[in-house]
Amino acid sequence: MDSTILFKNLIKFFVEKEKIKSFEDKLFLNKSKTKNIDTFIQYSIVEGIILMISTMVVFATMFNFGEENLLIGIVAFFIPFLLNYIYQDVLFEKRKRKREDLLPDLLLEGSVFCDQKSLLKTIHSFSKQEIQLLNEDFKRVYLEIKNGASIEEALEHNKTLNKSESYNRVIDLLLGSYSSGGCISSLLRELAEDLMESKAIIKERQAVMLITKYTLLLSAGIIVPAILGTVIGLVTGLGFETTKDVGIGLSLVERKELFEIAVLGTTIYILEYSVLSSFFLALQEGNKKQFWIYLLILVPCATVAFVFAQGLLIT
Repeated sequence: MDSTILFKNLIKFFVEKEKIKSFEDKLFLNKSKTKNIDTFIQYSIVEGIILMISTMVVFATMFNFGEENLLIGIVAFFIPFLLNYIYQDVLFEKRKRKREDLLPDLLLEGSVFCDQKSLLKTIHSFSKQEIQLLNEDFKRVYLEIKNGASIEEALEHNKTLNKSESYNRVIDLLLGSYSSGGCISSLLRELAEDLMESKAIIKERQAVMLITKYTLLLSAGIIVPAILGTVIGLVTGLGFETTKDVGIGLSLVERKELFEIAVLGTTIYILEYSVLSSFFLALQEGNKKQFWIYLLILVPCATVAFVFAQGLLIT
């Protein structure tokens, strides 16, 4: 408990209160076992301790690390905090996009079954539709109203939880049309058609960019690391750094140092290429949260391809 309070206070010191509340909303909508920041910290601490001990034992046994082992253990302890946060963030974005894809279906069905005079009955009809995620949202809104919240408060709370521009348009339309006395059925149908057109444009753009996406994935994850690994493996196999005279005016020690610097620079370049590729892929999809997913895929793939290609030519 003391450790949970300590980490919570540290998070509150460095992170704004609104962002913490926003993250707790994501935990709620994701139906996570960690319902709030306290339980999130508790689970992460337990996972961090297990990973820290395991990592320190492995590195001490296999690599005979001394003082460096403590630093590695500290880094390993904080990894679950980062991975759990990324997982919840990405899961929320995935569900949000799923909701946005289903909104036109809900609106089209709602345009048929909605009540022209009662917003509460329309909300209740939305909650009865067989459209996952969205019917759960409107069931929650309906229950909040029945428990004493006003219709405006319940719908605004739903907007805050979902953090979606498309969702906001639907909520604003519901509130505005009933307050102005407009024809809700035709308005819902028009908004559904507008959302479907936007969705079609986005899908068309994604199809055009698909070749670029997979080219970048293959080059950053396999092709470039494999080529560079092959070159380094070839140079190592030929004994460039140990051959006495190669006619470049460098001593044996200098050539060895030059080769080590070249290998280090190549490794850094591969990592940078993976980071930049992940950034551009996420930017292309219009979802910055995907950066972490691509990075977690590309870095291990690039590392394996580089080491494997390098090892093939070392004799």
